[in-house]
Amino acid sequence: MWKKPWKLNEGFLIGAGLIVCGLLLQFSVGPIEWKAFSYPVNLLMAVLIVLGILLAYTLRSKSYAIRFMGSYAAAIPALAYAVILTAIMGLTRQVADGQEAVDFLGITHMLSFWPFVLIYVYIAVILGLVILQHLTHFKWKRDIPFLLNHLGLFIVLLSATLGNADMQRLTMTVTKEQPEWRAIDNQGYVKELPIAIQLNDFTIDEYPPKLLLVDNTTGQALPVGNPMTVVADSAEADAEGYIGTLDEWRVKLLESIDMAAPQLSEDSTTYVSWEQSGATSAVRVSLTSTKTGREVEGWVTCGSYRFPYQLLPVTNLVSLAMAEREPQRYTSNVEVLTVSGEHYQTDIQVNKPFEVEGWKVYQLNYDIERGRWSEISVLELVRDPWLPVVYTGIIMMLLGAVCMFVLAQRKK
Repeated sequence: MWKKPWKLNEGFLIGAGLIVCGLLLQFSVGPIEWKAFSYPVNLLMAVLIVLGILLAYTLRSKSYAIRFMGSYAAAIPALAYAVILTAIMGLTRQVADGQEAVDFLGITHMLSFWPFVLIYVYIAVILGLVILQHLTHFKWKRDIPFLLNHLGLFIVLLSATLGNADMQRLTMTVTKEQPEWRAIDNQGYVKELPIAIQLNDFTIDEYPPKLLLVDNTTGQALPVGNPMTVVADSAEADAEGYIGTLDEWRVKLLESIDMAAPQLSEDSTTYVSWEQSGATSAVRVSLTSTKTGREVEGWVTCGSYRFPYQLLPVTNLVSLAMAEREPQRYTSNVEVLTVSGEHYQTDIQVNKPFEVEGWKVYQLNYDIERGRWSEISVLELVRDPWLPVVYTGIIMMLLGAVCMFVLAQRKK
């Protein structure tokens, strides 16, 4: 051990040493506080890391350890440790940014876990030394794919790590009353932004209603643990109008009203079309027993913030119920104003953000209790100024892969 030339064993020991040092730092000074590395500190650190790699490369002839870091025997163990730590991160529920880890080690907040960061910085140093080795003996056809891949990965590692300090993830609740320019971060602090957003309209597209049987005593859906449902949609009905079977009961759809309100009479409750805030979904169905031929008919609703739900008693033991309708897509139509005088009107949906002034605005939530009649919309605003640099590194790696493929075809 530690006899020249160093091999994989020494490489694994160096990686293990970095992890031990990281654990000591984790327990002595606590997790990494990335806010302390926000701009311009992170930019200065990036410059210092690059200069440090250049200085180390110039001293490689005097230091065997530096020459070793440019070899596969150092790279392979470092990558192995990185894969293990990344796998642990993927298998462990991570807390949100700004929150403390819930375990004593800190792996539930891996981005602030010292061993994780030190290993990735070590890989970046190895990459930097290898890149410089190839630049000093540069050959176009041989080294272009290699440099694109490795330099792209170096840029991604460095910018993604140090740029984490400048990422902002805020939550804004907008209404129809007035523009909102204040947002809240993960720690509950209010931030004033250079953009203001006002809600024009909020809409939800819902899946068709689902019907199910529930126990009259416990209210549990049946069968317990694996409830059966049928979709109350005329498109699902057969030639006779039946939409499915629940236990022994065949369910026939007689009438469906997407937006309805109850109409009370002396001996019954019916539902009529009512396109106002608080309207509920209502269906009139007929159930026929496949065992006795007995029929039951009536209305079923899922209710809303204004009207209670309505069940259809089937027997003394079970009733027919409508589950709360599931949102298929929800959209906020908003007005966006910027300090530079720009004005936009746009729709924001889940996974379809709107980008303005370096911010990406995502649809996050709404007033669950009021459902599709929500008068507010909860938006998430994300700003990551280092993201273009990360994308540049990714594009370089893709180009490197293409070059490797093209040159490999030429060699054949």
